[in-house]
Amino acid sequence: MKKLSILLIPIFFSVFSMAAWAAEDLEIVNGEHWKTSSLEQKRAFLYGVGNVLEIEEAMAGDNYEAMRGRSIVPVLLEGLSGTSIADMVTQLDQFFAKHPEQSKRSVIGVLYTEMAKPNLKK
Repeated sequence: MKKLSILLIPIFFSVFSMAAWAAEDLEIVNGEHWKTSSLEQKRAFLYGVGNVLEIEEAMAGDNYEAMRGRSIVPVLLEGLSGTSIADMVTQLDQFFAKHPEQSKRSVIGVLYTEMAKPNLKK
């Protein structure tokens, strides 16, 4: 048992330090990041968001309707439905160009409040 503990200690500290490192580098993408990103990076970000939304919808299954009011997933999926990645990039570029004072605002927040919510069917 003692030998096992001695062997696990370096593994524990290795995993713990990697988790701490990852948490330090985790940032919410905001307007400053957006404005300095390449077109490919912007597209990749939006594809990633889209993939997460699709996964969340699939995982909700029959409980999708229960997500309303508790999750941003239905708002983003329905409010951005039919909007191309190219159009999202253009709209986000325009938003941050017109509102430089909001450069610290998260990109996902702009997607939600400025682009998806206004397109929801009431």
